[in-house]
Amino acid sequence: MQQLFRIVLFVAFGLLAATPPIKAQIREVNYFEVLKLEQTAKVLLRAVPHRSTTTSWVFPERDKDPTWKSILIREVVSTDRSRWIQINESPASFKRMEVISIGEKHYRKVDDAPWQVMAPPSDYVGPSNLPTSGTSKPRIETQARLVETVNDKNGVVSVYETVSRSTLVKNGREVTNINTGRFWFRHDGMLLRQDMEQQTIGEPRVLKNSTVYEYDGISIEAPIK
Repeated sequence: MQQLFRIVLFVAFGLLAATPPIKAQIREVNYFEVLKLEQTAKVLLRAVPHRSTTTSWVFPERDKDPTWKSILIREVVSTDRSRWIQINESPASFKRMEVISIGEKHYRKVDDAPWQVMAPPSDYVGPSNLPTSGTSKPRIETQARLVETVNDKNGVVSVYETVSRSTLVKNGREVTNINTGRFWFRHDGMLLRQDMEQQTIGEPRVLKNSTVYEYDGISIEAPIK
């Protein structure tokens, strides 16, 4: 009997190990439902410590090497404790800048220079982006789909893709921009990753960015006393 139990248990574990990850069939969904999921995830994001790493590229045309690349790392522990690091892998005035804000104190380090205490940020708000003369109201077409649902170390993760096509007449010429997004949502609504791509029809240049979100191991201390 014990031998039979061991065999059954072995087979059961074998079946569990061989179970493939969850794969949802690709299906069309409402574009604005995905935007609502994103908005909800951003609200959840503000309530917990997190790190976001955004890599941005400019490509002269599709399938070519980028002409510009930058990485922005932002860590937030609370509303009054944060850090951001910008790394430029293309020619710029600096290669690496780090800023830490704790309460009303702000610290900055640029490349190999020592840490400095910064003045409080200005309350100035720049002018709003008013519509340009000669520009029509855009015509917008949208679509979205659930690409897949997988089961990984984060649990069940749903991946959505959105496409927004905006066409307007600017100075007598029709201009169409296509924005493509891909979102990875954890089972609890938290955002794990977001990829965005923008291209203007008739122009070879492609803009891309990818943001990865992490929620563990976030700690921020003052770099100098």
